[in-house]
Amino acid sequence: MADFDLPSFLEEYQRYSCLWFKKEVNYKLRHKHDAAEEALLAFTKLKTIKELRQKMRSIRCTYNQEKAKVRSSMVTGSGKHDVYVPKLSWFTFSDSFLNKNNDGERESDSNLLSFILII
Repeated sequence: MADFDLPSFLEEYQRYSCLWFKKEVNYKLRHKHDAAEEALLAFTKLKTIKELRQKMRSIRCTYNQEKAKVRSSMVTGSGKHDVYVPKLSWFTFSDSFLNKNNDGERESDSNLLSFILII
């Protein structure tokens, strides 16, 4: 879709945490999920909920792939210059909220990242 505005979509997607934040109270409530999808669908001008779900899945998948590249580049003995930096223009913004799902997941990575940032 040529006229799809990804930065605007991500800003709107962030507003509906029941669609992406697993610890959200409403995350497992189907009626809240459906209402959020309908609102997001109207915002995007996509044709169907199926297209919207594919778009959200694609974004999360790409985001997770980039996060995995960062994690795998942070092997023991690597310096801060060896850590992979995602080149996607939207990665930093999406990481600001999608990363909440990963909090506490891998303590060793966060310790290494803290160490690298100090150097």
